[in-house]
Amino acid sequence: MRNNVETGEDFRAVLRRLSSRFEGLGADAPEIDDILLRWAGTLPDQAPEPGWPGLADQLLGALDAPSAGLAEPAPLGDEPPVTSPAELHALLLALAADFARNRAWTEDRLARGLWAGDGGGWASGSMAQFLDSWEAWLGARLGRPPAFPGVPPIEPVTWASVAWQLSAARIYE
Repeated sequence: MRNNVETGEDFRAVLRRLSSRFEGLGADAPEIDDILLRWAGTLPDQAPEPGWPGLADQLLGALDAPSAGLAEPAPLGDEPPVTSPAELHALLLALAADFARNRAWTEDRLARGLWAGDGGGWASGSMAQFLDSWEAWLGARLGRPPAFPGVPPIEPVTWASVAWQLSAARIYE
C-alpha cells in the first residue's frame, strides 16, 4: 500500500483500508502482537517526531516486515511517558505482551466454557478490529482538545501522541 498520508483523515482512510484487508484474510490474518512486535523491530533508533506521514510509514513498514511471532504473555505495567522512538519501542513490546496475556486469558475462559466477553483488557481480538477501534477513536478525537489533563494532543503527531493513540485503540469499542 502506498503512503499518501498528509492529514489525520488520510491516516484514518489508511486504517480503514488495512482493516478491510485484514478482515478479508480471516483466520490467516496476523495477530495483533505479531504486528506490534514487527513495528517495534522496524522502528528507527533515532528519528524526528513522526507526523501523520511518518506514522503511516511506520505502520506500513511493520506490515511489510517478516512475522515476528507471538509475544510472551505479560501484563502492562506502569509504562513511562513516550517521548522518543526507543520509548515507543518499549511500549510496543509491552502492548504485544499484554495482548498475548489477554489472548491467553480469553482462550482459557473459553476452554473452560466460561463467558469471555469482558475483563481481558483488550476491546479487540483481531488486527482488523484493532484498526477499526483506532480509526473510530481518531474519528471521535481529531480536532478536539485532549479529553483529560496530562494527555498529549493528537496533532501534531509526536511519539507521545502515537503512544496515546495505541493505548486508546487498545480499549476503544
